[in-house]
Order: sequence, then structure tokens, then C-alpha cells
Amino acid sequence: KLICGASMDDVPFVETLSELYTLAGVDCIDCAADPAVVGAVLAGIESANVVRAANNFAPTKPFVMVSVNDGEDPHFRKAVFDPLKCPSDCPRPCERVCPTDAISTVGVSELLCYGCGRCLRSCPIGLIIADTYVRNPEDMIELLRNYPIDAIEIHTLPTHRDEFTRLWSRIGSWVLEELKLVAVSFPDSEHLEEEILVRSEVLNIGDRVDLVWQTDGQPMSGDVGRGMAAKSVRLAKKVLELGESLSIPGFVQLAGGTNDATVELMRNSAIYGKAAGVAFGGFARKTTLKALQTSPDHALDSAIGLLERIKSPPNGD
Repeated sequence: KLICGASMDDVPFVETLSELYTLAGVDCIDCAADPAVVGAVLAGIESANVVRAANNFAPTKPFVMVSVNDGEDPHFRKAVFDPLKCPSDCPRPCERVCPTDAISTVGVSELLCYGCGRCLRSCPIGLIIADTYVRNPEDMIELLRNYPIDAIEIHTLPTHRDEFTRLWSRIGSWVLEELKLVAVSFPDSEHLEEEILVRSEVLNIGDRVDLVWQTDGQPMSGDVGRGMAAKSVRLAKKVLELGESLSIPGFVQLAGGTNDATVELMRNSAIYGKAAGVAFGGFARKTTLKALQTSPDHALDSAIGLLERIKSPPNGD
């Protein structure tokens, strides 16, 4: 899966990502639950199929997924600060750590910021804050009615049991009738077994749609370094073992720290072939953006290379 970002509003970049990764063979594209962003994903898929048709290939249609949250969540926020309050002699570490160049002398670009939070920790005077938000369920249902969306991802946290239940009570019946897949994204927690069981009971999906448990090892960190992949693999292994021992329905997909080290770590942890898939976010966006800036003709090769790591491992497993 390609994760465009639950708070990524850079429409032109989302369209380019969607085109490149559709051509590369991605199975699902996850994006913000925003009409303009969904439209960009669909436009990217359409452009990819124009290229495929010109080369005598049949059209393809990856699942289009939108992300929502059941409460305050790090994936649903934007960094903000008043640039007039910045000291004139500030070394501006916030600009250096921002993965999308969203920060400048005039503040934070809302379109480019996807809420990774690195600038919050970097500011020497604590000037930068996070502006969080929750997607409105009614707006989300209206979006699903008007666009050919296949799947939804619900981001939840251990403290959000009641919030998760309330959200599902408002959207569940509609989702189960109209969509093909429901994903639940969550981090590790002290009572992980209980958290998954509670949400599984609330969803009560049965065999009406596919269910995916997305293990968010270290949220929005795949582009930081190869070491971030270890947390996602550990959490996925933990959830796979819980699923087997407790007969919890659903598939397991890795996210949160995934990058070019993920497949090797999955193999070393004996979960390659057991997990249903891998979602690439920050790492995919960073490598694609770098390719577009330095060698645009090889941007597609970058996307293909990343997907081949998970779909075609070296020894053919």
C-alpha cells in the first residue's frame, strides 16, 4: 500500500505519487478523506492507465482508501507557529528536520505539512505547536457517496475505546454495505490483546468485508532511517501471534517505520509470507520526491524498486 498521508494536502504531489505507484503495481493507495485529495488520487490512476493503454497493457485499479480518526491522533494534525515571534538569530532547526520543506520564514505551509511532528521537538523556544483535528463522520460518508472509494482506514489509540465505538456506530452500517475493506491502524500498547479484541467485537464484520489490522510501529518515521523498521516488524509479529492464539479475524499489514529494511527484517523475524502486506508512507514519498527533483526519468524506477522488495524478494519466497 502507498500511504499518501492522512493529512497530506499537496494535491499535485499526491496525483504524481498515485500515477507512479499505479504504474509500479501498487495494490492500494491511502489518502486524506478530502475531496480534492481523493480526486488527485483518481486522476493519477487515470493518467497511469492512459500510459498503460499506450503500451498495450490492460487498465488497472488499485484500491482507493481514505483515512479517518476516532479522536485526537498524531496523523491528523498540522504544525503552526507565528514567524514574527522567531528570534532573528535562530538557527531554524525546524527547517532542517522538515521532510517536505513545509517551513519557511513565513511559517508552515498547510498544504505541505503532514503532521510528522519533528519540528515540534526541534524548536529551541517551543514556539511550534500542533493543530489537531478530527474528521467529521458525516462529511466522510458524503465523500464515500460521491467518489469511487473502496476502503476506509480508522486510526485509533489505546485510550479511544469509547471514541472508536461511537465512530463505528455512525458509519459502520454504511461502510459494510458500500465498501470492500476496513483497516484499523494502531500503535503498540500495554494491553494490546484486549484493545484488539474490543475493536474486533465492536466492528463485528464477519465475512461482509475484508478486515486489516495495520500495525503502526513508529508513526510517520520510515524516512528517518532503516532502524525505524524494526518497531513495525516487532509489532506485526506480536499481532500475528495474538491473532493465531485468539483466533482474531483479519489480516495484518505493517506500517509506521516501514522502509527499505522492512523485508529483510520480516524475513529474519519469520513473518514474511504471514503478514498480508506492507504500507509505505514517508519513505516512499521521500524517495519519490528525491527522484523527481534529481532525475525525473527514474522516478518510476524508484517506485518499482520499492514495491519489488516486498512483492519479489531476492530468494523468491
